[in-house]
Amino acid sequence: MNHTIEVQRLRQGNEKAFVEMYHYFKGKVFNFLVKKVRDAEVAKELTQQCFIRIYQYRESLSDEHPLEKQVFITARSVLLNYLRMEDRKKARELQYTQQQFPEGESTTSVTGNFETNDLLEKILLHLSPVRKQVVLLKLHRGLSNKEIAAELSISVKTVENHITKAHHHMREIAAGHFLLLLFLLRL
Repeated sequence: MNHTIEVQRLRQGNEKAFVEMYHYFKGKVFNFLVKKVRDAEVAKELTQQCFIRIYQYRESLSDEHPLEKQVFITARSVLLNYLRMEDRKKARELQYTQQQFPEGESTTSVTGNFETNDLLEKILLHLSPVRKQVVLLKLHRGLSNKEIAAELSISVKTVENHITKAHHHMREIAAGHFLLLLFLLRL
């Protein structure tokens, strides 16, 4: 079939020509979009938007360019609009989060702080005074191993040893909590 005649039929509003064009290109457009957004539902929606836009602006279709090229230019335009909208959405969410938690705390860190602090206190109860101090300097003040070693007048290797042993202790306590949770879930 002659490409120019197809475009002319589309421009004139021939629904049969539009349906044929839609069925011919929808799979190709969907595959193009799903590769870009990596979400089938979003790609379906964008594919629909692409063909809606083609139908709305069918009178501006060109005889000079292949129909496939015009379809994919429209698909790319729809994709770019979607990506810009998503970027703006993420920027607004980030701005909102920063306004709500100005010190850099995220919502997950705020909700998780209670459990983390409770577990940390349980661990600290069982640690030696030096090991307890090393862990607190690492977690609360964010000091490096070298800075902790300088502050406590011990070697970096000793700091690493204290952190490793505290980590093992924490894993034992966490495993105990996990086993208790499994036991309770079975009741």
